[in-house]
Amino acid sequence: MNARRQTTARRFSPLSLLLGFASVPLVSGCASLDALDRQATTPIVVGADGLVVPQAESSMTLPRFLGIDNVARRAARKTILLAQLTREKAAVVVPALEPKPLSLPLSHPANAASPSPAVAGAHKVKKAKAVEAAKVKAMAVLAGEDCVTNPHVEEGILAALDDVSANVRIAAVEAVIASRRGCDPGCSGCCSDAIRRKLTRMVFEKTGPCCWFEPNSKARRLARLALDACGGPLDPASCGCVTETEFPIETPPSELVLQILSEG
Repeated sequence: MNARRQTTARRFSPLSLLLGFASVPLVSGCASLDALDRQATTPIVVGADGLVVPQAESSMTLPRFLGIDNVARRAARKTILLAQLTREKAAVVVPALEPKPLSLPLSHPANAASPSPAVAGAHKVKKAKAVEAAKVKAMAVLAGEDCVTNPHVEEGILAALDDVSANVRIAAVEAVIASRRGCDPGCSGCCSDAIRRKLTRMVFEKTGPCCWFEPNSKARRLARLALDACGGPLDPASCGCVTETEFPIETPPSELVLQILSEG
């Protein structure tokens, strides 16, 4: 019996007990530091009710328990910082290694006052495209609505029919067609005289021998369909449309013609 007690005492010597008790705060310290690091880096999620959604605790792993993941993260950060410092020092000797300045996106408001006409023009084009996309989406919302019950729908369509963008005009004509689709006999849709007058101009009016008032062929074709859906076009004369297909051709004076022929 005494021999067993002596063997047990030898196994748990004072040095081993001291090391065991000393490792407890170290392990707990690593775990607490890891918990604090997770709290600092974990994003806070707020639910629809305005309350913070609790994050599910990740499972403990051996590297996390020993603190190896923290050491790896710190080493990676220091490596990146050292690489940046090395590149800055080397850029003094080799200018090609100097980082290039970041350029502003074309949609940035500062580019509107750029001294470069190309940059300022590109900014305006980018802004115009964004406005055009917004107008097309607005026409998609108004499509299928009745202009009689919603007067603001007709105002939006009339403005879109005069827009400088062909895509916006096409979307407006499609909105007129959609307003008549599935409409009851007593429903007028968006076929008021003002809208039909604009559609008639788009279909019939010309500004030259080969130049239409509406330059986009798709918009003209859809305008014809919209007029058919609205019961036919108005009288072109009633809207002041210029429908002449023959225009006078300018010729040089007869004296100049005779002079050219005599010289030949």
